[in-house]
Amino acid sequence: MEHSDFKTATEQRLAEIWADVMRLDKDKVKRDQDFFDVGGDSLLATKVVLRVRRDWDIKITVRVLNDAPVLAELAERIDQRVAKSARPTASSPAVATRASRPGACLWEMRPGAGGPGQGTLLVLPHAGGSAQNYGPWADWLPGGLRILAAQYPARASRADEPVAADLHRIVDEVLEALGDLDGPLYVFGHSMGSYVGYELCWREQSAGRAPAVLFASGAVPPHRHRPNPATEEEITDEWLLGILGMYEGVSDDLRNHPEVMSQALRTLRGDVKLFRNYAYGDALRRLDIPIVVFGGENDDLVPPAEAERWSDLGTAGCVTRLMPGGHFFYLDNMATVTDAMSTYLVSGHDGQRA
Repeated sequence: MEHSDFKTATEQRLAEIWADVMRLDKDKVKRDQDFFDVGGDSLLATKVVLRVRRDWDIKITVRVLNDAPVLAELAERIDQRVAKSARPTASSPAVATRASRPGACLWEMRPGAGGPGQGTLLVLPHAGGSAQNYGPWADWLPGGLRILAAQYPARASRADEPVAADLHRIVDEVLEALGDLDGPLYVFGHSMGSYVGYELCWREQSAGRAPAVLFASGAVPPHRHRPNPATEEEITDEWLLGILGMYEGVSDDLRNHPEVMSQALRTLRGDVKLFRNYAYGDALRRLDIPIVVFGGENDDLVPPAEAERWSDLGTAGCVTRLMPGGHFFYLDNMATVTDAMSTYLVSGHDGQRA
């Protein structure tokens, strides 16, 4: 990472923080990059903010990063805060709120070849997760495949929007953004995303446009869904921290900044309420497409016996793959998961299975 790539020492230091927190190649971090377009998400944003607070000794919130996600813009905001802290009477420039972009509910992780019949993989994140959580998948899946990830409200570039109140509203939004696809659609969802995926597949099947495969990961099948925590129980911060801990841990730095922690938990709490209120219905609805199920051998939220029950929901065969690990088992088994998925995926170049 050369100094010539950046105009100020603040940009240089901020680039080093981005590379460290998001595990990026230092030489590829540029001053015009958008935090959320290179893999940033709500949890990683809190880590960057905590590092900025510590290195520059200023007060800054995740909202500032949401409003100024480009590295050079954020560096300028940092310099403004530093100047203000040195001159308490100085006034700061007005900060404009970053508006949501049209079609922001889908993030194109990797464009496809663009040919006729090109396959599209749709990735649906877990509760509290963002599209960028799955960014590394683009390097593991077959070339020629277009990869899209859903960006739910209240995170990343949509941070100013309220959490969705109904899981079916997420399905509506994603289907509208997808439009009419020429080639096959493959759907992957983890945890809550599996339910979004199932309902989306059911809607498309009912409309005569059934996707090619549903990959359901880390989820009790929808018809076996039970509210967790129970409907009458409070969703406490302690319970939410336990969920966060399953994903990538909760650092002491984060715990020591309650206002930042509160922001990080807000989105997860909204998603948990959304997921808890989901109702499958009384009639069993079966998909006429293959269902491939992934699960963790030590997942306390989804016992292996429950993962096997996805077979109730399909008429075209259901395969279950259990792997070492807990609820976020795929983090340590990415090669295995993407390898298994690849056997079902069609390359956009030649129409053959990858």
